[in-house]
Amino acid sequence: MGLKTYEQFIKAHNGKAADYDGVAGAQCVDLAKCYLKEVFGLESGAWGDAHCWYDNFNNIPALKKNFTRIPNTPDFVPKKGDIGVWDSGLSAGGWGHIAVCSGEGDTSKFYSYDQNWSGRHDPCTRIQHTYSHFAGVLRPKDRSRIDPPEKNPLDVTGFKRGDKGLGVYYLKRRLIALGFKLDDNDSFGSGTEKAVNALLKKWGYRENGIAGKKFAKFVMR
Repeated sequence: MGLKTYEQFIKAHNGKAADYDGVAGAQCVDLAKCYLKEVFGLESGAWGDAHCWYDNFNNIPALKKNFTRIPNTPDFVPKKGDIGVWDSGLSAGGWGHIAVCSGEGDTSKFYSYDQNWSGRHDPCTRIQHTYSHFAGVLRPKDRSRIDPPEKNPLDVTGFKRGDKGLGVYYLKRRLIALGFKLDDNDSFGSGTEKAVNALLKKWGYRENGIAGKKFAKFVMR
């Protein structure tokens, strides 16, 4: 199975508890380890408590090679995909905390996806944070899995929502033959647009709702 994008990772984990190493239940570090493996294809080692990912960054080759350590400052706001790390002073246990930042926020608050933020092995949840005890972030050097390049369109001109006529009628008859449930008429409405976008997504193209000459060749195969 291939690597996930950031969005696919959050969708897969949000509301669920991951226990990466099968030790001590769902911990914050388990989510970070899943993130490294599933999005970047990196295996995590026994790197210690959450704060160690930041404090010992220069001594952990996998992190130093693939991430940039950026300290928290008064004007700092984490970016989407950053691994946020809290220092050992966050709690009496001295473990710190680690989470995957969403990119939402400002200089007074920010959001991240956290496991075990409450200390009760709670599942991955979107949490609003202040910057108290926030050490900084580990920012991915390769952002292609965080912000994938936009897909190219198959067609930029062609039939689209609002169009009518014989050509639209034949397009819809072909879509109906492929299993889409559409009204048998010559109007390109929301249902037709949804069917066109479903096929564009399946073929790996931008879902722009346009069915042109290239689209016609695809559906006639």
